Amino acid sequence: MKNAQTNSPAISFAWCHDATVEDTLCKLYLDNVSADYISHSELQGERADAPGNWRADLPEVIRGEIRAALSHDWAHGDSTLLAVATLGEAIVGMALVSIDTRQRASKSFAALDDLVLLPSVRGSGIGSQLVEWVASELRDHGIARLFLECGAHNLTAQTFFQGRGFKQVSVVMLRELDAPAVTAVVDDKDGDRG
Repeated sequence: MKNAQTNSPAISFAWCHDATVEDTLCKLYLDNVSADYISHSELQGERADAPGNWRADLPEVIRGEIRAALSHDWAHGDSTLLAVATLGEAIVGMALVSIDTRQRASKSFAALDDLVLLPSVRGSGIGSQLVEWVASELRDHGIARLFLECGAHNLTAQTFFQGRGFKQVSVVMLRELDAPAVTAVVDDKDGDRG
C-alpha cells in the first residue's frame, strides 16, 4: 500500500515590508481580536479607552501602526517590525514586534506587541512556529529578552504563551481617577486605616 502524500501549502515566516498587504493585515487584526485582548498598552496608547472597550477609531489606529511597521526594517534600526506567517500565498498570522532602541536595560529586549492568527489555523502549531521564528530572529540580532503582555481575561493567550516559555514577571493594575474613591478597611504597614 502506498503512502498518500498531500500537497498542502508550505508555511513560511518573514519580516513584511509589502505595502500591498496593508488591507489584509488590518482585516486580520480587526476581525480576530476581542475586547479580552486589551491590556495596559492598549489603554496607554491609542487603541482602547477603557478595559474591555476599543476606541471607535481603532481601524484608523491599527492601519497607522501597520503602515508604519511595514516601512521599518533592521537595517535602519527601526523600533517596530511586522512579521507574517504565510500558508501558500495567504497570510494567516502576524506579529508586531517592538525593539528597545534606548538600550538602557541590563539586557537588550524586544516586546511582542501583537500576535494574531486566523481562527482556521489556531491549534495547528503555526502560532508556536511564528513565536519561535520571531525569537530566533531577535536572538540573531543580539536581542536577549522578549516581553509580552496579555489582557487579564485573555486566559487562552496566557496559557499559550506560558507553554512557549514565557513567565509572569509583574502584575499591572489600573485605578480610574475620575471615579469615586473606594474606601476600604485595609491593614497596611503604616498603621493608617482607610
